[in-house]
Amino acid sequence: MTASDPSSLASAPDLATFVSLAWDVHARAPRDVAAALEARVGTLGADADSAGAIGLAEHVWLAHLADAEGLERFLASLSPATLSASETHTALQRARWVLDTFAGRAAANLPDAARWRAQQSLWSAWVAHGRAGEALAMLRSEVPRALAHPDEAARRSLAATSNNLAADLRDGVRGDQARDALMLAAAANARDLWASAGTWVHVERADYQLARCHAAAGDGPRALAHAHACLAAIDAHADEPEADAFERFYAHESLAWAHRANRDAGAAAAQRAKMATLAADVAADLRSWCDDALRDFDAAAG
Repeated sequence: MTASDPSSLASAPDLATFVSLAWDVHARAPRDVAAALEARVGTLGADADSAGAIGLAEHVWLAHLADAEGLERFLASLSPATLSASETHTALQRARWVLDTFAGRAAANLPDAARWRAQQSLWSAWVAHGRAGEALAMLRSEVPRALAHPDEAARRSLAATSNNLAADLRDGVRGDQARDALMLAAAANARDLWASAGTWVHVERADYQLARCHAAAGDGPRALAHAHACLAAIDAHADEPEADAFERFYAHESLAWAHRANRDAGAAAAQRAKMATLAADVAADLRSWCDDALRDFDAAAG
């Protein structure tokens, strides 16, 4: 959803910039990002930026490439200083937890917040290997514990994981009932978790995600209900700075997809026109996201 180019990774002046650029492009170019990580593995040290690179590696190799062996090789290539540093300990522990759990090995205990963030990579890798049902069962067992957790930050960890998993599944292949069941459950649970630990923007964006997911599953009426809830939340907070053109753009995008799922081409086209109008008022540094969303909506019509 950004205009970043994978070719910019090689010229990143430092590791922090590299990691930021890589996150921008990883969903569309995971193999390019994996190759760039391999090229930089020898430069990783004992600092927070290196921990960020390890977290990126975990996500790319497992959530996008479903390649546990690739992540194992990357971790084995890290320097002794990186492997023993306190700054990288949590990232390494999390990556190893995912690898061990994915392989069915006994895994070291992780704090709740770290485990809930790690589960995005685990569940995505399971889905890629036809194990969506196992991911759904684990999600269902974790959500009640997260909702009862006293630490809002921990609840937000599972909320973010559920939202991101739903988004990835939404943009994936269709026709697999187990995948769709996991997608819809993840989106619904994300909303519940954000309602318990987030702001109105988190909840509004969760309704956006539910609208998009129900549209992807072909359920137009439910998609419309959540899309209208998304826009209503923005209207209810219209005097707040977060209720800007960017936020409204995506509310109307969810309505466009919902109307398309409901087989109302005229209403979908009207929402697409509102998107284009709003995009002109979006801040320049965010406009490429809107351009990509418009392009994706138009491409799906063909």
